[in-house]
Amino acid sequence: MIRVDTQALLDGFAAAGLAAYVAALLVRRVGGPLTPRLVFLFGVMSVFYGVRSLAVRTGLPIFEGATYAAISLAPLAALLLAEGLLRRHAPRAMKIAIFAASALGLAFALFTTGHVAFGSRIALAVIILSSLVAVLILLWTRDRKSLSRAENGAVRRLAVGLAIVIPLIGTDFSELVASPIGFSPIAALVIVLLALSNGVSDARDVWIDAAVVVATTLALTCGLIEQLGIGALDDRVRLFALIGAALITMTLVVRIQPFGAAGRRTRLRQRMALADTGSLDGFLADLTKEPMLKDLSVLSEHDLIDYPSDAMARMLDRRPLWNTADLQAGTAVDDDEGQHEPLLDLLARSDATHIGLLSRSPLRIGLVRLPDLLRNTDAEIDLGLAFRMARLTMAGRP
Repeated sequence: MIRVDTQALLDGFAAAGLAAYVAALLVRRVGGPLTPRLVFLFGVMSVFYGVRSLAVRTGLPIFEGATYAAISLAPLAALLLAEGLLRRHAPRAMKIAIFAASALGLAFALFTTGHVAFGSRIALAVIILSSLVAVLILLWTRDRKSLSRAENGAVRRLAVGLAIVIPLIGTDFSELVASPIGFSPIAALVIVLLALSNGVSDARDVWIDAAVVVATTLALTCGLIEQLGIGALDDRVRLFALIGAALITMTLVVRIQPFGAAGRRTRLRQRMALADTGSLDGFLADLTKEPMLKDLSVLSEHDLIDYPSDAMARMLDRRPLWNTADLQAGTAVDDDEGQHEPLLDLLARSDATHIGLLSRSPLRIGLVRLPDLLRNTDAEIDLGLAFRMARLTMAGRP
């Protein structure tokens, strides 16, 4: 395995994982003051690894210049995120130094002789590493009493991430550190994992996740080494790095997937909060503007003339929402009137997956089809909440 080709693959995994996280942050639309800073930092790093991989694959000067331009912005992006986490500005001298370092690194990268190997740019390495060490010192020497427990936890995780990534960045510079491969892409992916676990997982869970990834990587690496007959230590290390990066990237994609659902849930809840509650028709008209409910079918008593509407209404009244799977499995409890079959028939006729009572008087029944990926999730709970709110709009009305 050639070091350069392996590095390009490793960079590709890092670019994909970081880009997925940035895309998730942008798709959410609802974020705090740190979101733009997170997008800037991880966006810069994603561009860096992406164009560095393309520079190796294509050999085009434009990608080489973009590589050095992107990495020169990393210290500035890290400083801005650190200031956001600490809720205060960095010392003036540090800000000037890091701004100057980024500008100097950018100029150095763009105007020095082209086609110089990335690992040979020792001056650029010194500028980047010195700036990141300064940011790490700023985080580590923070006033812990001025921050909440959660904020201290977030700062601590970023500091740990920087402490991991700084020495690994050195491995990208072959003239600085003799290493089989540059490990900074893996460090960047680890920082994203730490960012995703912030406020969701405790420290023990994070260490367990890390142990599982390392153990799985070792097992797969050992198996492939035996099957492929890889003898050189450097090649074994490169294989380990590639498998580890692939596993972390897949873990990120799995962790990031709920972000899209969270955005959908947030929009539906906002729609419910602002919907017209003066009438059921007005409320439903507002709700059906959401993609999840755009295919909502509303049946009135006239549409149910061939069904035992009163008995069906009594059964539907027992919970906000019923789905096809529960009705087919016979989990519709207390169905002493045998109404699960008529409900299943209604669902089949309407090509729907969920049915619920919107109003008892006048009788209105709603049917909607949820995509397979949204079933048995929080989206289903929010849909039940929407049906419940629809019934509340009619409560107490003559």
